[in-house]
Amino acid sequence: MADRFTTRMAVFVIMRNSGGEILLQQRANTGYLDGYYDFACSGHVDPGESIRSTVVRELMEEIGVQAYEDDLQLIHINQNILDTPYTNFTFVLEKWSGTPRICEPEKCSDLAYFALDALPEKCTLNVRVNEKSGFSPDLTYSYITPDNFKDFMGEPYQD
Repeated sequence: MADRFTTRMAVFVIMRNSGGEILLQQRANTGYLDGYYDFACSGHVDPGESIRSTVVRELMEEIGVQAYEDDLQLIHINQNILDTPYTNFTFVLEKWSGTPRICEPEKCSDLAYFALDALPEKCTLNVRVNEKSGFSPDLTYSYITPDNFKDFMGEPYQD
């Protein structure tokens, strides 16, 4: 039997404050894009876990807020075929309880809201992909390869 293609799955959450700014966290001590800003909640889907239940779990683990699966709106699916193939699901969350805070200081050095027209210079691929779609509330899709990586990140892909 031929080798089957496998991909990892991850989730990302866009949370907005009343002014429309989005909540981003600065990655730290992870070994991957440290110093870059990412959506305030992101994480890998565990075996046997749905993408929506992953979001609810990651929200509590990373920023200490409670949300319900039914309140999550899927807005973007991204396949990236870079060093490790990923399928990423980005949700918008408008309603949650609790105040976002850094719950994993060993992985996060900042948590702040940013206007869509004033995002930090260093943002992760998933932030840039959603920025390029205009943070559309409609379901969008992107496919990232080493060849089109620069279109999103402004620099060539380095493996």
